[in-house]
Amino acid sequence: MMHGNGHGRVHPAAASSSDFSGEMNQSSVSAPSSDPSSSPLYSFHFEKPVPSPPQQQPPPPPPGTYVVQVPKDKVFRVPPPENARLFEHYTRRAKRRRGCSCVRVCTCVLAGLLTLAVLLAALAGVMYLVFMPKRPAYTVQALAVSGLAGVGNASSSAFSPEFDATVRADNPNGKIGVSYDGDKSRVSVSYGGVPLAAGEWPAFYQGPRNVTVFAARAKGSGIRLSRSLRGQMAAAERLRSVPFDVDVEVPVRLQLGKVKTWAVTARARCTVAVDGLAAGAKVVSRACDVKVGFLSWRS
Repeated sequence: MMHGNGHGRVHPAAASSSDFSGEMNQSSVSAPSSDPSSSPLYSFHFEKPVPSPPQQQPPPPPPGTYVVQVPKDKVFRVPPPENARLFEHYTRRAKRRRGCSCVRVCTCVLAGLLTLAVLLAALAGVMYLVFMPKRPAYTVQALAVSGLAGVGNASSSAFSPEFDATVRADNPNGKIGVSYDGDKSRVSVSYGGVPLAAGEWPAFYQGPRNVTVFAARAKGSGIRLSRSLRGQMAAAERLRSVPFDVDVEVPVRLQLGKVKTWAVTARARCTVAVDGLAAGAKVVSRACDVKVGFLSWRS
């Protein structure tokens, strides 16, 4: 017989009549022996397994402590160092691509502007060959002077001169008109390099094959003249030829039908000599030099 001890082990033990046993008789034995130990008896004793002790639960967290459980598939590892090198490599390549894109865009813009400029120049050349524009002619017909009477004998050196010029503008072009913008124009009169008066060129449109006569006025106030300059002016008046320089700056636009060109500044310098320093003075000589852009007009 096998007995189980308190530790769950099974071991053989002496047979007793109270145990559950099974007997096997051998065919070679004629009669049972009186000694119980000589009988081939086998005894089995089954004991209930002892349950394992329960696992100890972790102690509860102290008050004010929060336990956050994160799923395993959401836990990320620290990337290996080669990932940082790859990131830096791709970042540099992206920067180079952005730089190349900016250079490409700038190149395209410059190429477009250059193409536009070439087309405009070609169009202007074609228009010039087709219409053959002619230079306008400007003539100062009269120049009335006031505020300078008796300049040679005046006791004061401050003057307030005024000039009223009568100008004739002749446009000989048959299909091209000229538009003058008077808001940004300037007319100045000087003698011997000393400014005497300033004014504006009037705004008007001059059609093809048109002659326009207009008045331009210039005024000065508190102009101080040196004694030597006053002596020169008085001597020129005695010779009946007092030269004045008239400088003009006026924005002009060429107009063909309803199409106008962009505004360009026309600059003119006219040297006008009068026979006296009075309102009824007559022009004895005149010469004008007109420049517009790359053109030089003379009349």
